[in-house]
Amino acid sequence: MEENKLTKKELNNRRSIIVLSITLLICISAPIIVKAEPLPFVLQNMIVILAAVVFGGMQTAGSVGLFLAAGLFGLPVFAGGARGVAHLSTIRGSFLLGYFVASLVIGFMMKTPTVEEKTPIEKIVSSCVAGYVIIYILPLLKMFDSGLVLFAETVPKLLPYFIADFIKCIITIPLAVILRPIIAKKLN
Repeated sequence: MEENKLTKKELNNRRSIIVLSITLLICISAPIIVKAEPLPFVLQNMIVILAAVVFGGMQTAGSVGLFLAAGLFGLPVFAGGARGVAHLSTIRGSFLLGYFVASLVIGFMMKTPTVEEKTPIEKIVSSCVAGYVIIYILPLLKMFDSGLVLFAETVPKLLPYFIADFIKCIITIPLAVILRPIIAKKLN
């Protein structure tokens, strides 16, 4: 017996629910931080990358856009309860903008999952790694542009964050391998 295909309206409704659900997950994870200097350790980047790899397409970019809008309008959804336009102009805020860029790039790399497609593990790994790297680009450019640090000073300070994000990447990959086919069935 052949399964019924979703109507366009049903598919759009599901995608809207996905976008809102991812947005809520990103927002809810805001208080989950480990305070450290110069930056807190967060889970938000892992949620963004996992969602982008699992859902592909533009759903996660839409979610990150809603998340950023919520923070800009004063909701305490950024890590540690931060909010507002001023926060996005800081180095910490540039990480948040990196979430958006990473979700766009990963979404483009991964595409929306389909039942027929078995995503190669190499594609998942490269998308995860690319996402974590992209998130660091804007903050590093901001640090160097503002003359705050030199490369030789920056890398040792960020090494604990690189290690933490490497561990998150190791966790993200098997989760994406498991969840992507499940989501493909729900979206088709």
